Amino acid sequence: MLEFLLNPGFLFAGAAAVAAPIIIHLLNRRRFKKINWAAMDFLLEAQRLNRRRVKLEEIILLLLRCLAMILIGLMIARPSLDINVSGLLKAGQTERVIVLDDSLSMATIGQQGSPINKASEILQKGIKSLSNNNSQDIFTVVRTTDPNKFAPNGLPLTESSITDLLDEFKNIKATDLRGDLHSALTTVAKSFDSEKASFAKVVYLFTDLRRMDWESSTKSGSDKGVVQTLQGIAEKAAGCYVVDLGSEVENNLFIEEVKPLGKVLVSGVPADFEVLVRNLGKSDIEDVTVSFSVRGSLPLKSKIPLIEAGAIGVAAFSYTFTDSSNESFSVPVEISLDNEFSKSEDALREDNVRYFPARVASGMRVLIVDGDPSGIFGRSESFYLSNALSPGGPAISGVDVTVLDDADFDSSNLSQYEVIFIANLYRITEERAVGLNEWVKNGGGLVLLLGDQIDEDVYNDVLYKNGSGLLPFKLSTVGGDEKEEKWVNIKPEKQNHPLFRFFEGDNKRLLDQVKVFRWWNSEIDGNENSPNPSNIVASLTSDDNSPLVVERQIGDGRVLAVTTPLDNDWNNFPENGASFLITSQELVRYMSRNIASEGLLSVAEPILYPVDVREYRQQANLLRPGEEVPEKVEALPQNKDNLNDLEWTLGYENTDQKGIYEIQFERADGSGVQSLAFAANLDTEESNLSRITASSIRSDLGGASVEFLPFGSPVLEREANVVRSEMWKVILIILGVLLMVELFYGWWIGARR
Repeated sequence: MLEFLLNPGFLFAGAAAVAAPIIIHLLNRRRFKKINWAAMDFLLEAQRLNRRRVKLEEIILLLLRCLAMILIGLMIARPSLDINVSGLLKAGQTERVIVLDDSLSMATIGQQGSPINKASEILQKGIKSLSNNNSQDIFTVVRTTDPNKFAPNGLPLTESSITDLLDEFKNIKATDLRGDLHSALTTVAKSFDSEKASFAKVVYLFTDLRRMDWESSTKSGSDKGVVQTLQGIAEKAAGCYVVDLGSEVENNLFIEEVKPLGKVLVSGVPADFEVLVRNLGKSDIEDVTVSFSVRGSLPLKSKIPLIEAGAIGVAAFSYTFTDSSNESFSVPVEISLDNEFSKSEDALREDNVRYFPARVASGMRVLIVDGDPSGIFGRSESFYLSNALSPGGPAISGVDVTVLDDADFDSSNLSQYEVIFIANLYRITEERAVGLNEWVKNGGGLVLLLGDQIDEDVYNDVLYKNGSGLLPFKLSTVGGDEKEEKWVNIKPEKQNHPLFRFFEGDNKRLLDQVKVFRWWNSEIDGNENSPNPSNIVASLTSDDNSPLVVERQIGDGRVLAVTTPLDNDWNNFPENGASFLITSQELVRYMSRNIASEGLLSVAEPILYPVDVREYRQQANLLRPGEEVPEKVEALPQNKDNLNDLEWTLGYENTDQKGIYEIQFERADGSGVQSLAFAANLDTEESNLSRITASSIRSDLGGASVEFLPFGSPVLEREANVVRSEMWKVILIILGVLLMVELFYGWWIGARR
């Protein structure tokens, strides 16, 4: 029987169109006026003899035309026909396709257990029931966390396969991965087009109806959403069922982020962290305890007094990383929730822990290229700056300063530094500019200090390059008072900028004590749409508000240019004691590359680490979370056509589990082992457990036959007895034949008359 119409409105339109040939027929009957004429009596008599035959011919022609109109409307309405398959197909064989959501959210603890455990129970019960009925069905399973793989694929129910399926369904666990429901359903939909099976397909979707799974943007690039894809499956499948395993969740507390407040963690120097804890529950939560543990040591604890519903609470920690080797090292950190609520009432406890791969440097490595290395005490360009950055040495300040002059500066070996100061250097060669540019793009922080030694033409040609180079402005002339009898002050342009945060509030008066006598005037490109726009951080109180500090983002790094040097030649800033010291250290922290968070990954994100084969061997050992036996991993050349290239990359893709992945690199000379920690954390979107209703999905399905089943109802035991097939192609063929018959019949009638 006809089960439904995809476009029912067009059927009624076709029915209405039937009136057209009837009206034309009636009008033709009334086209001429009757006039009595004696000569026509003989003709009328002959016509009366054939009237019965003519009426019959006209009625047949009218019926053909009316039927054509009905078929056109019916074809556009796209009817579907349900065909009983149990008698047509081989012993009523059915392929049961299980779409299983095994993402992290399926581990949510509800009143009747977790959704993943419910799925396990239903599948085991269904397999046993089918096996008792001597079913010849076959099974296919697709998981949302691995949507492009069917496992098993078309497995028939035999004595051995039933045992395997029961074991597999018994051991189903929610993974640490994010599911992709759209891709999984797309894979199933494609199987209908690619396979010409001689049996019916029944699709079962086991899900917790998490809203984000149904409303998230598609990853496959398809313009069809989740609901539209499910609709297409339902139109072709012998049965389509959505098994709702979820329940409303009252509480979920999770660690959203671990933030180091510094870009560089330095051995022996206290490091500050913030731990962000979000409450996605419906009620406020008090006294949330957060634990901070370094490589399994006794944890530090911090308590958040209150986290309101939907809000974020912040726990603060300070920890000093130490190592006796005087080398950089890597150490894993584990942060977890440690209060009674998280252990008993929290719906999803897997997201109550987060990992951090602390990359600890022996010191923040800073290079100062001194453009005027005077041998007189206090006269060199680097004197005040180097002492402000590292008072008392690296062991106290955490900043390891290297000072080089122009002759010793090698731009090909910059990777060891976090920040580089070019202090009043006369000129910079094209080769050095290229090396500095690449270093900045890779995350370095370059500070250009301009003074009386520089050649403005060289700087404009080599560093500015018409706005495309490192220098964020074009140099013009030197401004100010050569006799240093008049001065101007500094005026910050960016609110709350790290460089001038110290001078806010009552400390503003300290900034007014800084006097600038001379500076470089500059021309700044005001195009905000430029790939690397220049931003003025601070200006001078001169007549033209000449820029003092200008920054530019290039790649992953940053360039900051100061139009007066950090010595006492053109200003008195170094003579201001504490304010100069604090500003200099803030400048280094601001410009440093962010190496503290290197090695921070999401679950399923591959590990990619560059390896210098001059320093380390090609093969390394990788230890997965919770395992004791390492895997062998191998670095491969970045350029496979040039095996002599010293830059190789170690890649590892199997990061399917949260936790610390530790790689041990053996030094090429056999002198020891370097250990690096990589932290794979859960996707925070999986912690959003808000649900979508079945009625909301059903309203978007457009009448597609999708049945929603609650937990506890029979699932696999439901029989698939029908296959739905669209009939528009058949109707089109019938319509074509009908029109040909109508055309020939009309010609035949006309020829006879």
